[in-house]
Amino acid sequence: MTALVPLLGSVGLGACAQISLRYGASLRTSCPSGAWRWTALWGLCFAVATALWLAALSKSDISYAYPLLGAGYVLVTLLARWLLRERISRRRWIAVLMITAGVVMVGVNR
Repeated sequence: MTALVPLLGSVGLGACAQISLRYGASLRTSCPSGAWRWTALWGLCFAVATALWLAALSKSDISYAYPLLGAGYVLVTLLARWLLRERISRRRWIAVLMITAGVVMVGVNR
């Protein structure tokens, strides 16, 4: 297994963890039991993402792996738009595209 598989898994689960935490926080007053479930999901996703990150680091240079964590910014923004129905300004989309360009340049220049 290459370092890319656990790295992408870590990024994906890290993004899911952030969305879960945000959704759980929004339920804090209206449905406290639901908020705890989403917070528990955040903890589980975060723990597995951390284990995958450690696996990726054991097989790759950190100078390669760390910049690719920037893909998480892109994924969280997309998930926030699609799942949480957040409004994303044009300026923020431009910033996300710039981050994406940097991630692609690091990923291609292995």
